[in-house]
Amino acid sequence: MEEKKELIKIIISELEARGYIKKENTSFKNTERLLFSYNKLKESINDRKEQIKDLKEVGLPKKSKSITNMISGNFQNKDTSEVLEDSIKSISKHIDRTKIILKHIDRTLEKFKDDPYYEIIRLYYFENKSYEQIAEYYDSKNLRKESPTASSTISRNKNRLINEIKVLLLPNDFLSEILGYC
Repeated sequence: MEEKKELIKIIISELEARGYIKKENTSFKNTERLLFSYNKLKESINDRKEQIKDLKEVGLPKKSKSITNMISGNFQNKDTSEVLEDSIKSISKHIDRTKIILKHIDRTLEKFKDDPYYEIIRLYYFENKSYEQIAEYYDSKNLRKESPTASSTISRNKNRLINEIKVLLLPNDFLSEILGYC
């Protein structure tokens, strides 16, 4: 149980540091923000893997001597191979953290797969479909002919699902919001 609490703290702090969630936002908005960012987070893993590949093949970008003479701190005393290795480790660490966040999102969403309106999450947040398009999807899926699904039904069920998901996805935000602590 302590490991799960610590993992959640790491996830929350990483998401705050990256600006995906903000303390002044509600847990509802933070949950939506994470879901809207899901595909971009997945893309970022591949982008950073490419960055590591480029660093291994090409090395660090060269800088003019006038700039490198002004650099102070740890990098000045390290040789290029050490700086390269540190850069690759840092990028790899970010990849691992992003994977943990995505896995947490996936596990949380998995718990809602049996909900009849679960597809709204995928269609709205991951595929950027409108309420009208989602209503049409449900109508074609259910072969509705006499009374089409209203956009308000989609909106209401999306909000219901987000309110249920937020408790599991961002429990600290949720508790802070209802109990008034940080």
